[in-house]
Amino acid sequence: MTYTFEKTFGKFDSSTNFEGNKLIVEYVFSSVSDSLKVVEMWRVDSEGEHFHRMNWMSKSAQKELMEDLENDMTNRICGTMEDESDMVGFEGTWNALEELGVA
Repeated sequence: MTYTFEKTFGKFDSSTNFEGNKLIVEYVFSSVSDSLKVVEMWRVDSEGEHFHRMNWMSKSAQKELMEDLENDMTNRICGTMEDESDMVGFEGTWNALEELGVA
């Protein structure tokens, strides 16, 4: 199962002027490497979607994105999302935890 993560670029998130552009990342947790892997990425601006790659990003931007993805995955698994609808596939688990008074 893959997940999507969206981030809006701020003024200093890129060496070029992508402020306000959205980055959409499809990612997966690999059972082979026991780590997150980026499947595909797109940058969205007023002209549409543009294919994007990890290796086009600076090392610090790559690290920040992977931290964002780890936080997103943790939120999905632990049920700490503010909006429960983001937890696709975890509805049964969430409901069971609520019934137990854990969530």
